[in-house]
Amino acid sequence: MSAPLSPSYITGADDHLLANLFMLLDAAAEHEPALPLKICDFGFSKPVARFLAEMGWLLPKPGFLAEKDHPWYAKAAMADYLPEAETAARGFVWIDADIIPLGPFAAAVSKIAVTLRQGSQSVALCPDDCGYSLTEFIAVWRDRDREVAPFAEQLAARGISGDQPYLNTGFIVCVDPDFARAWRDLVLKQHVWLLFEQNSFNSLAYADRNRVTVLDTAEWNAHGALLDAVDASGSGTARFVHATSAGDRHVDGELTVGVQGKSRPMNLKLFIREDLRSRQLAHLERFMNSHADALIETGVLR
Repeated sequence: MSAPLSPSYITGADDHLLANLFMLLDAAAEHEPALPLKICDFGFSKPVARFLAEMGWLLPKPGFLAEKDHPWYAKAAMADYLPEAETAARGFVWIDADIIPLGPFAAAVSKIAVTLRQGSQSVALCPDDCGYSLTEFIAVWRDRDREVAPFAEQLAARGISGDQPYLNTGFIVCVDPDFARAWRDLVLKQHVWLLFEQNSFNSLAYADRNRVTVLDTAEWNAHGALLDAVDASGSGTARFVHATSAGDRHVDGELTVGVQGKSRPMNLKLFIREDLRSRQLAHLERFMNSHADALIETGVLR
């Protein structure tokens, strides 16, 4: 019997997360140089799309998303960026664009995918660092006067217990195309509300709890308070660090970034921790220098 195929790797973004995307691309190339990481087009500008396409990284936006401007619709349709046969044969791994790996990861991810298939499971991902149960998540955001009633309705309709941990979709291993399509279909018929794509993932995942593997957040999607214990050198247990974090673990703002006298304003989502932030900025600098000619030629930098 032949060995199972390694899963496909994808991320996705628009121009808003371009700098962080460059950090991820550089970090992935450093630690897994043979791994092809493809990028789902969530609405890139023409120069950025041209650059990514010429580098062989871009996955064009499916036509049925043309009228869906919010990037979370595209995220929920991530499997549709890949050929259907490829998704069925390989499964896929999603990594948010504001994540960076701290070391090699592909062999360990492949083991997760194999275990999922052997156990007839669909997906693996991590609980959110907030530590909330589903019920607690709803209560906290209801108290903040945010729209969360659709989430409560989804859970009730599926008879899901609210004591399950709330899941974070920053890192996902999926080997079940049917689950991916169900997530897409559920999200596409909704209006934009609080974390609607992630909440919908939770309601689908817990509709059949036996089809979900819950991973260790500190290892696979370290964010929030878990960042405090991360070894930034990559020698610890954390494989991926995720900038988006509640509280005071990251800062989000615009800087002008350039090389060879050409530049552009970019939004950067940076860790507050200096050593983690230094890793991000080193990846960004190396990416810009390594691809300077192409970035300038395609008009990404002016």
